[in-house]
Amino acid sequence: MVPTPHPRKWFAGLAALLALLFIMAACTEEVVKEVPVEKEVIKEVVKEVPVEKEVIKEVVKEVPVEKQVTVVATPTPGPTPTPVIRQVLVTPTPLPPTPTPLPTPKIYELGIFEDLTTTNFWAMYGPDGTIWNFYVLGGAHPALYGYSDQRFDWIPGMADGFPTPLKEETIGGKTLWTTEVNIMKGPKWTDGKDITADDFVFTTQTALDLKLTGNWGSVVDPEYLDHAEALGPNKLKVFFKKKPGLAIWQFGLAFMPILPKAYWEPVVKEAKQQATAAEQQKALFAHVPKNQSVAGGFIFKKWEKGAFAESTKNPNFFGTGATITEYANGAYAESKPGVYSFSAYGQPTGEKTLEYKVGPYADSSIHSIYGTQEAAILALKKGEIDFLLNPAGLQRGLQEQLKDQPGLATIENPSNGFRYLSFNFRRPPMDSKPFRHAVATLIDKEFMTNTVLQKVAIPMYTTVPEGNGFWYNPDVPLIGKGLNRGERIAQAVKLLKDAGFIWETEPKMSKDGRFVEVEGKGLKMPDGKPVPEMELLAPSAGYDPLRSTFAIWIERWLNEVGIPVKANLTGFNIIVDRTRGEKLDFDMFILGWGLSLYPDYLEAFFHSRHAEPGDFNAGGYSNPEFDKLADELLAESDLNEARKKVFKMQEFLADDLPYVVLFTTPILESYRSDRLKFPYTETLGGLQNGNGLTTVVAIQ
Repeated sequence: MVPTPHPRKWFAGLAALLALLFIMAACTEEVVKEVPVEKEVIKEVVKEVPVEKEVIKEVVKEVPVEKQVTVVATPTPGPTPTPVIRQVLVTPTPLPPTPTPLPTPKIYELGIFEDLTTTNFWAMYGPDGTIWNFYVLGGAHPALYGYSDQRFDWIPGMADGFPTPLKEETIGGKTLWTTEVNIMKGPKWTDGKDITADDFVFTTQTALDLKLTGNWGSVVDPEYLDHAEALGPNKLKVFFKKKPGLAIWQFGLAFMPILPKAYWEPVVKEAKQQATAAEQQKALFAHVPKNQSVAGGFIFKKWEKGAFAESTKNPNFFGTGATITEYANGAYAESKPGVYSFSAYGQPTGEKTLEYKVGPYADSSIHSIYGTQEAAILALKKGEIDFLLNPAGLQRGLQEQLKDQPGLATIENPSNGFRYLSFNFRRPPMDSKPFRHAVATLIDKEFMTNTVLQKVAIPMYTTVPEGNGFWYNPDVPLIGKGLNRGERIAQAVKLLKDAGFIWETEPKMSKDGRFVEVEGKGLKMPDGKPVPEMELLAPSAGYDPLRSTFAIWIERWLNEVGIPVKANLTGFNIIVDRTRGEKLDFDMFILGWGLSLYPDYLEAFFHSRHAEPGDFNAGGYSNPEFDKLADELLAESDLNEARKKVFKMQEFLADDLPYVVLFTTPILESYRSDRLKFPYTETLGGLQNGNGLTTVVAIQ
């Protein structure tokens, strides 16, 4: 999931907070053209006159003043010739005007270290929902509602005020729940057309008709949403099949990115010519946009694969010039002189905790793609980039390279994400709960984070990070925590034996309990079949040394007890393709999530209805008991009751283990403080969660 930003600033975005993880540069040069000026040119013809074998040449000098000039040619001494006297009218040639120096374009230089996989927003919000795509393409499309900066208040984006309360209606013999939303007047797409309720209706209907998955399936839920209607250009009515909870409406559909109907309608119409929903999706995602209309602060212009992506400033961005203010009393306000004004959550008076004016202040942004973090850090040190975008933040080892570097600042924020190991439940023995418990028991997270990784990471046991305090449950099962190596192996062996697994050679610890004296061999599943050789996919060390290190140690620990696993450290996009593609070709993998604040992602990641290729439940986890809990969360409209349900879901998942949650890290970020000035630097998930705040950062 990536974060949903404040829609009027449209950072990307996340960076909803749907991270639902969204992001953007060509320089415009003034062309100086030489223009011919008509003028009168008088040429003096010089004729040689023979005078007693002496050649006399008349010398004429042009004087750049508008007057008559008498020019006398003086011959070389000798026989005195007849002097030649002429009057010449000289018209001065005007000097070209001194050109006005062109202002130096302000370019926001950002670094990323994984390439894009698409420039199609439908695909990006679906099967290609990688953080790297969101960093570059995010923030291009508005939503009805979003989060405020730092405090994460629920505020209007494209909506003009808050929606009407949900109302039960009987329409055409059906009982539906409805709400109405006014749409702001004024915002436009880059083709000059108004953003209207019809664009919202088109976007929702496309997601429903084509049965789109991924983030689309989370925000446009066909089990709840019936349809939407435009009651006028600036008035919208939404119809739900059953009463929606917070996850479905306020933190779901209300955060949906709105796409321009005028551009995409012909593309969608052509995709619908395909026979099946899967083929229609494929046709839609295959479209390569050219000059598509957007509404964010930047317009995507160019992608050189493996090198960079560039975007230019949107000169007609509606948010430009708006002032955002947050107050200590909890009030929120934003206004644009002569255009609109909005406030909520109290009277906007008293002490201000945040205030800034929306840009963009950069003429363009360039996202340069680096092969490794080390290469990106070197570029940051040299001043080639201003900010490095990294969902995991800066490694402390690399941070040391930047220490005391002139012109650089480093900040630290809590993370709203985690790294995890996932199982493919479609392949035995991963579908066995005792097997998953044995794997989790063998992984010593504290040893890894404290000793191997030198405390740069924080061990985790639940699916909600501690930084998201309201939803975090600290009292989940802590499988394996506090056990030494010998105790871990003994417990793992017992779990497997009790479940019917047997060895030809059972693993045995040394007497001092410090190492495995005899490794396990010939492990067989309860049905008597050998446990197959399994592959553990993980990012390479160049991409993320923390996850690659975890993978190597997990391979070692599992092999010691006879679980045949081989770590395959490979490219991030390769892992995404194998775990989210049509074939679902994997055994286990290690990846990470950037998360939304409202933890409805628990339903999206683990409900059995999301287990199709391209959706979020890549492992194919299916448990009717959990599905029931997840369904109840989607229907819950009371915040405190939703919190209780989220606590139960965390406890359930920490025991059933569709994921072994491994660790999180503080988000460490460095940027060129000699070039950039941010309105704030303290925020959950770091500045990367807002894609580097492209529309509000000031460029020196």
